[in-house]
Order: sequence, then C-alpha cells, then structure tokens
Amino acid sequence: MADSIYRPDVVIVGGGVAGLTVALNLAPRKVCIITKSTLGMNTSSMWAQGGIAAAVGINDSIENHVEDTVTTAKGLADKNVIRKVVGEAESIISDLENIGVNFDKNNDGSFDLGLEAAHSRNRIVRSKGDSSGIEIMRGLIKKVCESDNITVLENVSIDRIMSENNTIHGVIGRLVQENVPDNHVVIESSNVVLATGGLGGIFANTTNPRSSYGEGIALAAQAGAVLTDMEFIQFHPTGLDFGLDPTPLATEAIRGDGAYLVNQNEERFMLGVHPENELAPRDLVAQNLFKQIEQGNSVFLDCRKVRSKFETKYPQVASYCQAAGLNPKIDLLPILPVAHYHIGGVKTDLDGKTSVEGLWCCGEVAATGIHGANRLASNSLLESMVFGRIVAKNINSSPIKKINKINPDFIRMYKEKTKNKIRAKKYIWQLRSSMMRNVGIVRSHSSIIRGLHDILKIERESKGLSAKLNDMILVSKFIIIGAYFRKESRGCHLRSDYQNTDDNYILHFDLKFSDIDNKINEILNLADYKNRKQIVN
Repeated sequence: MADSIYRPDVVIVGGGVAGLTVALNLAPRKVCIITKSTLGMNTSSMWAQGGIAAAVGINDSIENHVEDTVTTAKGLADKNVIRKVVGEAESIISDLENIGVNFDKNNDGSFDLGLEAAHSRNRIVRSKGDSSGIEIMRGLIKKVCESDNITVLENVSIDRIMSENNTIHGVIGRLVQENVPDNHVVIESSNVVLATGGLGGIFANTTNPRSSYGEGIALAAQAGAVLTDMEFIQFHPTGLDFGLDPTPLATEAIRGDGAYLVNQNEERFMLGVHPENELAPRDLVAQNLFKQIEQGNSVFLDCRKVRSKFETKYPQVASYCQAAGLNPKIDLLPILPVAHYHIGGVKTDLDGKTSVEGLWCCGEVAATGIHGANRLASNSLLESMVFGRIVAKNINSSPIKKINKINPDFIRMYKEKTKNKIRAKKYIWQLRSSMMRNVGIVRSHSSIIRGLHDILKIERESKGLSAKLNDMILVSKFIIIGAYFRKESRGCHLRSDYQNTDDNYILHFDLKFSDIDNKINEILNLADYKNRKQIVN
C-alpha cells in the first residue's frame, strides 16, 4: 500500500485532555491529531476519576493551593510554574463549562467540591462523582469534531520523530488496525506536540491503559530532547485488587468521604503515621500500605462509613465492585498500590518548549516542574489544560514555518523495522514484572541492579521484535538510571537503603539518549556486578 502523507501546520501526538486542549486553541491553523485508537479511548484522561483541583471554594485561595502543592512536592517543585498553573484553574473550569462540560453543583449553584489527600481544603471540581474524565473528554471531543481546522488520524502509532540538526521535520508511523497490512503514515511538519501520556504500562500493576508505556518519552529522547526526574513515579494506594490488568482505581475522594484503610484485622494502619491519617500525601500512604503487604497482611478499603450514597456518588467504582461480586456497603474491598502517574518526563520550559526546536510537550509526558518529587492529587488535569493553552499560544505567536520534507532515506530505514507482536508479548510481560518487582514502590541498590540485569537480558534476547518493546526497554533504562543515582528517599522515590531525605539531592537529574550507555556502564562498574561482562556483551 502507498504511504499516506500529510502536511499540517502542527501535528499533535496523543488524544487525551492535553492534546485536545492544544488543538482547540490553535485555530485557524491546520492541525493533525494522531491517536493510537478511537479518539479519546485508551487514554488516562478518559479514566480520570478525581477531577480538577481549583481554589474556587469560599474558604479557599490560590495561595492555599500553591502552598499545598509546594509542600507535597518535597523541595523539588518550581514555584513559578505552580503559581502559573494554579492561577488559571478558575479560567479552565469556566472554559470547560462554556463547551458544555457539566460539573457537580450544590442546590445554591456552587461547586460540590471533593476532598483528596494532602489538600487543606475541599477543592476538587468533579463531574458525576467519579466520572470527571469521561465528562471532560466528552466536551473536548465534541468541540474537536466541530472544528474544521482539525484532522484526526485514528489507529495510527507514531514510531519516530524525524529531526536533523536539532530541528523537527515531522513524524512517521503506521496503521495499527487488526488484519490491515502495514500502511505507513508520514506527517511532515515543523511543529510536533507530544501529548502521549505517561508510562504506567511499564509496570505489572497499573491504573494506566497498557498502551501508556512511555512512547512519547522514547520518541523525544531519540529526537535528542532532554529528559528529567525519570525516577519519580507516583503509586496510587487504592488500586482495586480484582485480578484485572489494568487495575481499576478507587478514587481518593472515597477516603475524603469517610472511607478507611485497614488490614485483615480491621486495624487502621495509617492512624498516627500522619496528622491526616488516610488523607496523608499519596507517597506516604502507598508506602505504608506496601509495608503492610510486606509483613504478610492483606489490605482493604473500608467504605462502610462513607457518608454519600455510594452508587450515585461513585458509579464507576460501584460498577467495578458489582462485577467482582462485592458490595462496598458491606464488604471490605481488597487493594494494592499501583503505578499511577509519572512525574518526570521530557523537560520543558514555561512555554512548553523542549530542548529540540519545534518539539513541544504537555500533559503527563512533560516534566514542567509543577510536581517536584510528588504530585498533589487532581493537579494533573489542570496542568495538562493550562500547558495545552500555553503551547498553543506560543505556536500561534510564531510565524508559520516552511514545512521541512522528511529525508526519504529515513523513511526507508524505518520500514525495515520488524514488528513481531506475538513473540514480543512474553518479553513485555517479563519487563513489566521485573520493573514492578525491582524498581517499583520501594527500591534499593540490589533491586535496581537486578532490574537492570533483567532489562539488558530482555534487550539481548528480543532485539528487533517490536517497536513497542524497544520503547519500553529504553524508558525502563532511563527510570533505572535515575533511581540508581538518587541515593536518598524523597517524595514518591523510596530507597530502602537510603531512607532519609538528603539536601544534597535538591536537584534534577537530566538525561539524554546519548547518555545511556555510559551511565549503564558506570552503574555496572560501581556495582561490581559479578556477571556484568555477560550482561553487556
């Protein structure tokens, strides 16, 4: 089949909240949105339960929201970024209402605000209880479909950003539909926006779609962009342990509404650990839950004293429970900590720019500096939309550049890639299991080395099997490097061998694709690993 070639002003990779916000703010420029499935499907945005953090309550303020974010970030956040994002929350809510998004309201017309961990006030603007992501995406998708300047390419996977001399030329990918031969898609553009989401799919237990495996990070790194803070991965404490992959999430708002965390003896193990008990910062709650599991205890979410009508307030969670044969008003719900949000990613400035000319990032794939070492709950949708607007504004303020044609040699080289998805499946599972076991919620020198050993072995045995697996291996290496060299515990990065927070590490670890081999060799040499020659050969 012939290649499909497109030449928009801007190409956006990703169809979640961040990508759609960019697209809607670029009119009248010609925009092409690339998504791996049907628009909006299999995105973390669609699965978001909590809502949008916004200081719109009568007893709240922007300054309160800023301070809560700073406190949660454990010394690594950029306060300028925080103020920028938090200061635009009310405007974001207004924009969403203007396109038809319905938020939960009280009888007097005020927002029915939820409470989540580490927030000093009720400030979570929600829709249909735990269905905020669905409602927000519904409004954005409808608006995108009504926009004449936006073309949506569905079921297309982007495998390479084409760049020369630190300048973007476009992207190349392929159709991913079943029973359709590889049909390559070439998009030539001087502006590429990555809004691909996170990397939770790298871990065996995750709330993210399995398609969220860090492809945007891999794309950006191979294009020459700087990454930062790759070691910071937030684990959510209340994944519903129902034997599903991905793991269904029980929104934090349930604990804000009166639910407890207990072990099999119905002991509230968070009592006395933190003044806010179950509503302590996520990193602390997840780590203490993990300790209970390590001690051989089973852990549960006790919803029997939830103040709201459960089925009405939390319809998604109620449906998960019903499918599992459990009644949250009677039964304890089994839970486990799960990979939920990646705080690090592609390093961007206040304009959403990366280190590569013409490459922009927003949403979870970007490391903007707002989250530091730990994300404040429900700040992520807000950040995605604020930076979506910022990226669009900066692209619009620049003249339309002449579209650079992609070198045909690059296209020919790309087509030589093997994509044996069936054989790759076992290696993908091996990788996910190893990352969860060795570089998950608690790391150590020895576990990180074991994880590196596993990844290098998988790389040797699976070479050339699939582009997806190659990306997962690459992203895993970045995480391992960051986790190894941060020899402290800070926020959601917990080292069992370095349990204290160290002021010497109030810094960000920047990495580039060209750093990988040297960093891995340095780790292996420092570790004096017995079989290191075997590993790297």
